[in-house]
Amino acid sequence: MNMPVKVRYYDSKTNSFRNGILTNEDSHFRVIFTNDGPAETDLFLSPGWIDMHTHILDGFGLFGTEADRIGWKTGVCLVADAGTVGEYTLAGYMKYVAPTIETNVKLFLCISPIGVIFHHDYNAMQYLDADRCAACILKHPDLIAGVKVRMGSETIRHEGLKPLQLASQAARKAGVPMMVHIGGNPPALKDMEPFFEKGDIITHVFNGRGHDAWNPDGTPSAPLQKLIDRGVWLDIGHGSSSFDFEVFERAIRHPLPRYLMGTDLHQSSVKKLVRNMNVMLTKIYGCGVPLENIIYGVTAGPADALGLTEWCNMDPIVQATLFRIIDHTEEYEDCQGNRRTFTKSIQAEAVILNGVLRRLANS
Repeated sequence: MNMPVKVRYYDSKTNSFRNGILTNEDSHFRVIFTNDGPAETDLFLSPGWIDMHTHILDGFGLFGTEADRIGWKTGVCLVADAGTVGEYTLAGYMKYVAPTIETNVKLFLCISPIGVIFHHDYNAMQYLDADRCAACILKHPDLIAGVKVRMGSETIRHEGLKPLQLASQAARKAGVPMMVHIGGNPPALKDMEPFFEKGDIITHVFNGRGHDAWNPDGTPSAPLQKLIDRGVWLDIGHGSSSFDFEVFERAIRHPLPRYLMGTDLHQSSVKKLVRNMNVMLTKIYGCGVPLENIIYGVTAGPADALGLTEWCNMDPIVQATLFRIIDHTEEYEDCQGNRRTFTKSIQAEAVILNGVLRRLANS
């Protein structure tokens, strides 16, 4: 990619796109503002994409997949692992998996010390310990960003709300956010709501399994509205069973806070339904969400949720994604068998990863 080059860049301070020129002088990338007029190029530049929901304990259990495959090689500069790693598996991750990864990583440590390696995380409840989980987080502040707990009928059997209670305690002790998987009922969202605090994350929020997050008309249910008012982040968390076009389309007809664009990429969803961040963002764009709000959900929003205050800086640029919106017609499927055909596709072309420009294989 020859520099300087015209770009349509995302300004996180105004949540808008502006015209500018991307330059590389003395190995420092920066974007120079030119004007706020109509687009002058089809090449977009944003801060580096962040995927708030992945599973990257590669080679372990049912979910772990290769971080760089779903990371920088598809335009994502940082992946947040959503609980695949627990206290007992952290050393294995650091010794065997972390050295293989070039993409930036943050972890949400699972409240179950074995991590999310199969469908029932809480077979041995006696090993879940809020104090020990918090202590582990505090030992690794540059790596571990929060606590993860799965709360849905597909995971919870006789354990009730206890895993959520322990995860909430661990998050407060460590001073980090809690990410909560919701799915089928029970447990009910109204019973889970009291355990959330501002800055926590509720993921799989547009799933078609539970029926208590949204009213039939698409407005937030009473407990979800309480969470929104409290400042809890909403995350898509598409995955292989947690995104429903119909739920999503009804919800976006109404005013909502901007939400996070986690993919929930794991061994199954990389093969179908999601495949990569580009596919998921294409689905959201096809549903009519404005591009600036989509890019917020993979840049400024997750950076805020993770406390990455410098992530969106454009001078100098350390992390960035270059992408285009191309003509491409394809039928896409959600997790309930609903299908939609879209005629535009978001395609990442290159990243600036830790200050180094890398072109993607498909560009």
